[in-house]
Formats: sequence, C-alpha cells, structure tokens
Amino acid sequence: MKKPLLIIAVCILPFVSVFSQGSTNTLDVVSWNMEWFGSSTNGPTDDNLQETNAGKILKWLDADLYGLVEIVDTMRLRRVVDYLGAGEFGFYVSPFCSLATSPSSGNWLPGQKLAFIYRKSVFSNVSARGLLTTSSSAYSNWASGRFPYMLSATVTINSVSKDINFIVIHGKAGSTQSDYTRRLAGAQELKDSFDLRFPTANIILIGDYNDALNTSIYTGASVSSYNPIVMDSTDADHYNSITLPLGEAGNSSMIDYPNVIDNHIISNEMEPYYIPGSVQIKTDVTSIVPDYVTAHNTSDHYPVISKYNLSSVVTAVSNLHEQPAFVHVLSNPFTSSINIVADKNLSNVSFSLIDINGRIITTQQLNNILKGSSIRLSVPDAKPGMYFFKLESKQARQVVKLIHL
Repeated sequence: MKKPLLIIAVCILPFVSVFSQGSTNTLDVVSWNMEWFGSSTNGPTDDNLQETNAGKILKWLDADLYGLVEIVDTMRLRRVVDYLGAGEFGFYVSPFCSLATSPSSGNWLPGQKLAFIYRKSVFSNVSARGLLTTSSSAYSNWASGRFPYMLSATVTINSVSKDINFIVIHGKAGSTQSDYTRRLAGAQELKDSFDLRFPTANIILIGDYNDALNTSIYTGASVSSYNPIVMDSTDADHYNSITLPLGEAGNSSMIDYPNVIDNHIISNEMEPYYIPGSVQIKTDVTSIVPDYVTAHNTSDHYPVISKYNLSSVVTAVSNLHEQPAFVHVLSNPFTSSINIVADKNLSNVSFSLIDINGRIITTQQLNNILKGSSIRLSVPDAKPGMYFFKLESKQARQVVKLIHL
C-alpha cells in the first residue's frame, strides 16, 4: 500500500514539509499531458530537467493510477517509474500513436504515445489494449491512429475489490470546424463502443480531450465535441462528466489557456464510488516545481486528479471561486423549484442545472429578462445533494452552487 506521507515528502524535497496528495483509503486517479515528454525537438528544452521534475510531481501526487499523454521517450518514462519505485509501480505504453500502428514504425519512437503507471499493491489482473484500432473512421478521427488506450484491472482498496476499466485519450487537436467534426465523430464511436461492449462496466475516461466539456474551443459550436458522452445521462449506459463543473467555474487545465481540456468522465457504475468535489486541477504543482509556470520546464498542462472510495463513502465538496452576480438565487437551498431575480437586463439567456457529477439535469432558454424580474425554474425530479446553477447570455456568465434538500 502507499508509503507514509512524511516519508514521501522527505524523498521529494529534503528539509521541506510537503505532503503528498494521495490517500491509502481512496483510489486516486491522475491524468497528465506531459508535453512531448523526452522529445529532443519539441516541448521543454531541457529533457533531463523535465524528467526530474516529472518524477518529483508524480511522487508528490502519490496516485494509484496515472494516465499519461504525449510520452515520447519511453526509456525516460521507465526511469521515472524506477524513481517512483519499480517494485511498487508498473507501466504500459501504447504500441501505437499518430501515423504509427506499431512500435516497428519509424513514426513510433518520436511520436506522442499514451501510457499508464499503476500501483502494483492496488492493481491485479492488469492488462492493456487499444480501442477502435480496426476502425478506419477511428483512425482518422483520433489523430491518424492515436486510438484510445485502455487498462483493465481488479482494484483493491481496504480489502474492497472492483473491476475497473481506465481509458486514456488524446483527442484530435485544433479549433477548426474539421477538427471539431473529427473529435465529435470519434467521441460518438467511442460511446457506441462503450454502450455495446461495456454496458455495465466501471469506466473512468481520462486524458487530454483537446476540447472543453461545457463549451468548445471551436467558436462555431455552442457545445462540446464530446457532447454525445456529456449529454448521455438518461439511459442505462450513461456517463457523468465530473470535470464539467470545473469548466463552468472558469478554471483552466493549461498554462495561459482559458478552458478545461484535460477531463475525467465516469460511467454511472462508478458514480457511487466517486467522492463528490474531489476532482481537482493541480495548479499547486508549483509547490514542488516553483518555476513550473514561469520557466515552462515541465509541461504546459496541469495534472488532474479524481478520487474514489470503493466502500461508497461520500465526503465534502469544494467551493467555487467568487463570481460577479447577474442574477440572485432566492431559493438556496431549494426543493422542487429554483427562484431567481435578475440584477441586470439580459438577452438570449440559457439556464442549466448541473449535478455534482457533471450531469445536466435541466435546461431552459429565455429570449429576454428585464432587471428586477423574477423567474421560477421547476426541477421536480432533482434528488437531494449539491448542484451547480449556470447562467449564460450575451451579457453574462455566472455559476452558483446550490443545495437541494
């Protein structure tokens, strides 16, 4: 199991009290785009420093499963695993990447590969394979062969075991209509595959989506290219977008980039184990690498972590950042309806209620709202718990955290 926190802190930064982020009582899952890790021609210029910093950050995160993106130099990755503890951690690297269907291709060594690092004391019956690898449409839609990569295992925490499928993805990059269309088609095919082959499985889908979940980096679209998965919250095979509230709150998962494109989505089977509010963008990596942002010496992405209690014990929820008020919610906590009053004149208004797992419960559109007017939104089917109320209009954007009794 995991080492005592103090020992790990000392190993990372001697003489400094820095505590790890993982816990022996939870399944801790991290995704991280490591930006051309080990490439001699792209990414951070000092590969040795990038490797050292990556090892420090991964040890500090102290997770059980890392889904990594943009791994180029696999020998450097092996050294990072050795630094974490080769006896305690194992790893897999995808045998494919863009323009390479196998390691024998000349494009594989310098290409951006997907990888997993997993804790051996927690994971058993481990296997890894690509998804959609025989689909010609998936080949194109997933950046010319950068297929989703799945690790399947039995995960045991505190003597409780669950079979879980972890999928790491690196979506098609770019903000053009063509990029959006390819990501959209790739997301639809992946969802169809999940629904057909894994209809009752525990699934955690992580990685660099190269698009937000609450909007899209393609300005010609009002919804995410992953909308087939994000909006599927009504049937037996639905999925919950647990990082979507981070995007709604105005966070970013990259240095100097305005969106959350590094995301975690879980199947409804994983929902009982997800600790609400535990998903975080680890901008505090600067406590380990102080010049992470200013020197851009490790990655242009931040790690993202989510936590799960396999005994289904729920804990607290994190707070949203303060935001300007364009409406006031009069009913918080609420029961069967939400009553709001407008503080400004607003046009082309969209209201949404989103649960803590990122599911969109209801939406409503209004053409115009006058300052001082009252609006009542009926939500009779909402269950008790934490919610996010989102307002979007031409003039405003606001997210309010609500409690339903």
